[in-house]
Order: sequence, then structure tokens, then C-alpha cells
Amino acid sequence: MVLAMLLALVCPTALSAQDNEQTAWGYGFQVGVGGMLPTSSLGDDFKGCAVFVGGLQGEWHNLRLKADVTYGQPSFKNDNPYAVLDVQGRDAQLNGTASATLLGGAVQLGYTVLRAGKVSVTPCAGVFFNRVSWDLNDISWEKDDNGVEQPVISDVTDVHENSVSWMASVDVDIRLHSRFIDAPLGSGTARYNSSLRISPFIAHASYSNLSPAVKGNFIGVTVSYSGLVQMLGY
Repeated sequence: MVLAMLLALVCPTALSAQDNEQTAWGYGFQVGVGGMLPTSSLGDDFKGCAVFVGGLQGEWHNLRLKADVTYGQPSFKNDNPYAVLDVQGRDAQLNGTASATLLGGAVQLGYTVLRAGKVSVTPCAGVFFNRVSWDLNDISWEKDDNGVEQPVISDVTDVHENSVSWMASVDVDIRLHSRFIDAPLGSGTARYNSSLRISPFIAHASYSNLSPAVKGNFIGVTVSYSGLVQMLGY
């Protein structure tokens, strides 16, 4: 929000130039792809991955409220994240899948600080919920025909870790095309804007049940198609 205030002071002309076109409110969606990397101790257990994102958005003048769902499959750096060992110090648990499933949801509030031609910039911040889940194998060690000890799976358990924290992003929207539409909600007139949205982001997460516990940030960027129906202002 400090960034929004600074840009609003630096770029008052860019905002006021749109006063005649300013719409009261709008609604729409976005869908896209991207990538993210874990930082700090999160990076000790997980690798980066591609992500898919989709969600809904609403706007009121320069305010933007958006709710997004993120899906990815980060692979592991640590095969035994719960650090369970047998009496001889060998791994007694191992990940049963090559990658975890990450499902996240974010609700963010943003403020458009710049409108210049076909480009707008909207910093956003809000709450980030996420869950990573995967299969975990309980194992024992048995000797094969050659006398070499090999891990043998005795049980498979579905495990998951949850985190509720914060997320911040910046939406850079580049308008692709715009057209007027009649009666989108049964009456009135609106304008449909389609945009290419580039959104660098940072999202915090912590998983306290792992041993050792890990926390850090997911940093990344998504590229999305955004469609917005803007009701004409007064």
C-alpha cells in the first residue's frame, strides 16, 4: 500500500487522464500459467515448479478484489521430510511420489496506481492458503538374495501440510482489445476489456510438522489472460 501511495503521488497525471473513462465497477476472471521457486528452508525440502492459476475478480473504481486458485507439483529435495529413522539410523519413511501436490488459494485487495494508454499497474496484497500433499511409504530393510539390504514398503499413508499466511503481487495489465456490450446483467451498457496480465508475486508458507520445520517464501510470476466486464460509470 505504501508503493501505491508513492506511485499515486509520482503519477497523478496518468490517473487523472482516465477520469472521463473511469467506470464505477466491473467483474471478470483470469486464467494463466507461470512458475515459482521456494526460498529459505522451504528450498531444503522442495524444488520449484510450474503453476496454473485461475480466479475471479471484481473492481470498484481503482480498487480490485481478486480470488485465485493456484495448482503446482513441486518435487522433493528431501526424501524423508519427517526424519523418521529406525534403530540403526536408516530411513524408516520415504516419499512415495516423485512430486507433492500444491493447491493454494489467495484473496487479495489491490489498488490501481497507474493507467497509461493500454497499460495499468495494480499492487495487491492479501491472505494465502495452501496445502501440499503426497504419499508417504513406511519401510523396513530386508536382505535380498545377494545379501544386500533393500527397502521394502510396509504401508502407504496420504500426508499433507497446511499453511495460512500472506501474499503480495503486482498486476501489470496490457490491454489486448476493448468493445462495448449491451445489457450484460439485463440492463445498462458495459465495456469488455481483455488483457495480458503479468503478475510477479511472493507468498509466505510454513510447515511446522516437518523435521526440521521449514518456512520461507514462494516467489514467481504468472502470465494470464484477463477478461473484465466494466459497467459504465456515472
